[in-house]
Amino acid sequence: MRSVSVSEAKSRLSLLLDWVKQGEEVLILDRGAPVARLCPIPPASEKALVLLERSGLVRRGKGKAALEELPWPRARASALEALLSEREESR
Repeated sequence: MRSVSVSEAKSRLSLLLDWVKQGEEVLILDRGAPVARLCPIPPASEKALVLLERSGLVRRGKGKAALEELPWPRARASALEALLSEREESR
């Protein structure tokens, strides 16, 4: 586990987040005393995902998105119109 001071953490936050993304934990010290720990967020468990899906908060994808098949937006079309037409097509 790496340790950094508060002032170093403020000035090098991007670097600290890169370390955390790679799985490291970072201890933040204020005058030598630990005050915080940056650590990676554990992946959601399958059980939690199933509960969210059942409650209607999440919907799982059904494979890989075929982005090349998506229609190009029309000129001067609003985002709302595009969203509504896409919803109508998927029904």
